[in-house]
This record gives sequence, structure tokens and C-alpha cells, in this order.
Amino acid sequence: MKSLHRKVLRTAAVTSALLVATLCAVPAANASSPDGPIGRGEAMDRAWSWIAEQVPYSQSGCHENQFGCYRPDCSGYVSMAWHLSSSLTTWSLWDVTFDIPADDLQPGDALLRDSGGVDHVALFVRWADPEHTRPVVREEYDFGRVAEEHVWNDGLRGFSPRRYNALDDLVPYGTIAAKYDSMGGAGSVLGQPVRGERDASLGGRFQLFQNGIILWHPDVAYAVYGDILSKFWATDAERRWGFPTMDEADASRAPDGTKGRYQFFERGLFLWSPATGTHVVHDAIYDAFHAGGHESVLGYPTTDETDEAGGGRMQRFQNATVHWRADKGTWITDN
Repeated sequence: MKSLHRKVLRTAAVTSALLVATLCAVPAANASSPDGPIGRGEAMDRAWSWIAEQVPYSQSGCHENQFGCYRPDCSGYVSMAWHLSSSLTTWSLWDVTFDIPADDLQPGDALLRDSGGVDHVALFVRWADPEHTRPVVREEYDFGRVAEEHVWNDGLRGFSPRRYNALDDLVPYGTIAAKYDSMGGAGSVLGQPVRGERDASLGGRFQLFQNGIILWHPDVAYAVYGDILSKFWATDAERRWGFPTMDEADASRAPDGTKGRYQFFERGLFLWSPATGTHVVHDAIYDAFHAGGHESVLGYPTTDETDEAGGGRMQRFQNATVHWRADKGTWITDN
């Protein structure tokens, strides 16, 4: 089992390039039919095609590629991304969408306006800032321009957040989809998705499944499930422990034969066994646990870290207790 100190801590700042990679690096399966359900990943792949091809804006004719032939203006672009059967107008797009709160905007949703002399629609990609004031969009928006992705630095500008009626929010996409598929999809320990991908704390993303979550932080994703997930959620999740740095794996056998599972997070080691449940080992007590031979010598933790009488902290394991005090450091005693 590798030392907690050998892991490179990941920054919580999410860069635009990494998020673009999350949306585009793993192409979605183009399984939709015209006017039928479509996942966010497929919609964003379709939208990216015109950006990659530098399709020029026009209000006549159509641009044809592998995704069909659509009018190369703002509403034709969104119609293409959503795999509509024809190029709608900004007015008719209201009929196939519904209002959502700005805070629930997700990749593939729309920003739509046809008032105040402005008739336009753009696809939402992400927020450029933690305060959710500057949307990143993909759009076809004026003569002499080509389809592009950029930031609206002046906010939503009176545009209404809208969601396509047939958008299937549950379909995994990007790096989370790649992880889910690699585990066996719905046939894996996670089961079916029950919530669409959403923001996690500290700059990550997560998706909830029947039996667990996949948690993403630039630019890797790991699954957390079972008793380890229950402990993670009960102890303030990534706000306390950071993001997972590996998938759950078999831990070593304890001296009494106990066998369990473990998972490293940025700021702690979660250890589980049927006999002891799940407990977290971290900071100086983890260092002593690591130096003392891990669970193969000390056994599995039977408590979380707690205050010790007389000052300091302690944590009990099956075969020993690890103590820590600021003026003394750590030491191990037999139980």
C-alpha cells in the first residue's frame, strides 16, 4: 500500500482546458434519433463538430456533416446539437424547452432570448468563475464569424436558461462515462445512474448511481461506494478528505486473518473490514501506522481518531494503539 505522502495533491482550481477535455476527449455514442432523447455528451460532441470545422455564420442554406444538414445560424446550430429533425428558429425553440434555474445550467442546456431587439440562442458549456457570473458558451452568432466557444464576460445578459425537453440528463459523459464504462456500466457494482452529473465541492464533478458515486477532479475519476462511501459522506466528504486518488482495492490480511478493503483520498486513508467497519487514518497517526507496517502488523482500525486524556490524539487498531501529542510526536502501545 503506497504512502499517503507519495501522492501528488491535486489543485482545486479547474482550468478551462481540462474541462474542455472532460467534455470532448471521450466521444459520446451517437445513439440518438431525430427529436428523440439525447445525452449531454452526444449533444456537446455534435456542437463541437462545427467549432472544429470553423463553420461560418449564415441565415440561409445548410451546413452538412456527419450529424446532418442544418442552417448555420444560432438556432440551426442548437437544433443540430440536440439532433432535432429540422432547423428551428429562436421562437420555436421555446416550444421544445423548459425553464431551469441559472444555478442548474449544465453542459448542453441553452441560453435563449427573443426580446429587447435580441433574437439569439447559445449552448451553455460551464461557468468560467466560481461565482457563476460568467458563462462559457458555444454559439453561431454573427455574419463574418464562425462557430466558437468563448466566455460571456457580461453575464447572462437577459437570456433565459432553458433545457431541451428530450435531453436525457442521466446519461454519463466525458471522463465519468469512461470510468463507468470501464467498470461494466449498469452491470457494475454501481448500478444504474440515478442523477445527472453535477458540481462537487472544491472544483470537482460527481454523478450518483444506485450504489455509489463517481467523483471527478481534473482530470481523473474514481468510484466510491459501499461502507467507504457512507463514511466519506458522514464525515464531510471531499471538503474534509479531498478527492479519491485511487479506486477501492483489497487491503492486506491482519495478523488475526481479518481481510478488508482500502481507498486513499488526498487527505486520508479509508480502511474497512467486516469485523471493524470503516475508519479513516490520517496525518501524524497515519505516518506512524505506515511506518509500523500498516494493517498487516497493527491490524485494522477499530475506532476513528479521538482525543486522549491528558492531551493529544489516539486511534485504536486491532493489535495496537497509536498515540500523538504535539510535544512528543507519535508512539505505539500494545492493546
